[in-house]
Amino acid sequence: PEYRRILLAAAFAVWLVVNLGCQLWSVVWYPVFFVVSSGVLAWLAWSELDRFWELGLVGCDRTIRKGVDYRKALQLTSRSLDFLGIGASKLTDLQTGFEEALRRCNDPDRPVRFLLSRPDSEELEKWARQAGKDRQEYQDHVRESLRAIARMKNDRAFNIEVRFYEPDSLPLFRLMFIDERLCLASPYVFGKGDGSQLPQLHLADKGDGTLYRALKQYFIRSWERGAPWDFRTKE
Repeated sequence: PEYRRILLAAAFAVWLVVNLGCQLWSVVWYPVFFVVSSGVLAWLAWSELDRFWELGLVGCDRTIRKGVDYRKALQLTSRSLDFLGIGASKLTDLQTGFEEALRRCNDPDRPVRFLLSRPDSEELEKWARQAGKDRQEYQDHVRESLRAIARMKNDRAFNIEVRFYEPDSLPLFRLMFIDERLCLASPYVFGKGDGSQLPQLHLADKGDGTLYRALKQYFIRSWERGAPWDFRTKE
């Protein structure tokens, strides 16, 4: 599999050299050859891309900040939102965009769901120390994010539910499910930037057997095991 990229580049190089040669030597049947060879090259490129689209991998970002960043992700939401992560602080920090997204997704029959870390998690403290930060810095970020979510719940009366992972159990990646049709997935690497420098996958719901469905099932199972939060920010 690691050679597929090289093979596609080699096919393009052959197409380019042969077509330039035919044009240089004024080959009579060059127009026909150009159309046929271009069709073959297009088919190769399509077959490479189509295998990803069939699995629901419709895009990716080398870095979140240069792709579908946190602000753009919130703007994409219109009907529903499920989030799995540490504290959702990258979303709650965008106060206006966050509130507007919750307003669009507010549904009395379907809550916006956040599956987050307990703010007193010892793992957060350990990661903060490993990153050379104050031992409570990551825990404080989660607490502040929970306060922002609680304000949306209590002051705006939005239908929101929050659950916590099992004690000292934290995710290694972030999942954001938008309108039951798109999932943005990216890893967590603590102590190396704010996370916007990391890559991100765009996964669409293309039916059973796709990456989207697998990650959605992971979210549901993790959610069912999570402990409901009562929206008291003293946690």
